[in-house]
Order: sequence, then structure tokens, then C-alpha cells
Amino acid sequence: MPIFLSRRACLVAAALLTMPVGGVAQGATALDCLPPVPPAPVTDAATRTEYRMEIGQEFTAYFDEAQTYLRCLDAARAQVSAEINRAIRDYQAFGEDPDG
Repeated sequence: MPIFLSRRACLVAAALLTMPVGGVAQGATALDCLPPVPPAPVTDAATRTEYRMEIGQEFTAYFDEAQTYLRCLDAARAQVSAEINRAIRDYQAFGEDPDG
């Protein structure tokens, strides 16, 4: 399959072009995190044998992308936790029973 027709190659290229240099961008949200596309299963033994290296590279890339995705979700979680803690401090600054 030519590289310019591969959907996976396009997704990988887009991810690499938009990935921050230092890792996950500050202020990441879960909407910034794109899950990787898992490799398609190859059930034909002849194809697996012939393209063993390429299939292995695709799985390796997937596992790397999955780790990046999980780090992005962790960063988004940390960001939201910090915002929640800030909101709690702001709410507590009102004093007792601000609604009553």
C-alpha cells in the first residue's frame, strides 16, 4: 500500500505535526487527546510472514501512540484537578453558607 494512501500514515503525520515539542501542552483537555487507531488484525499467515517487519512496526507505533494518548489524558486530568481545587478555594473564600 503506498504511504500517501494509508489512512494510518495520514493520522500519524497529523499527530506528529500537531504534537508539542516538549510533550503535552499546558492546559490540555480531554478533547485535545486523540486515541490512536489500533492496527488491523492480520489473520492470513502468508501476509503475516511476508510483512512481518512492517506489521511489527505498526504495532510498535500504536503502542507508542497509546502511551502518548494516556499521558495526554493524565495531563488533562491534572489540569481539571487544579481548576477544581482553585474553584474550591474561591468558594471557601465566601465564608460559611454563601447560599443562605
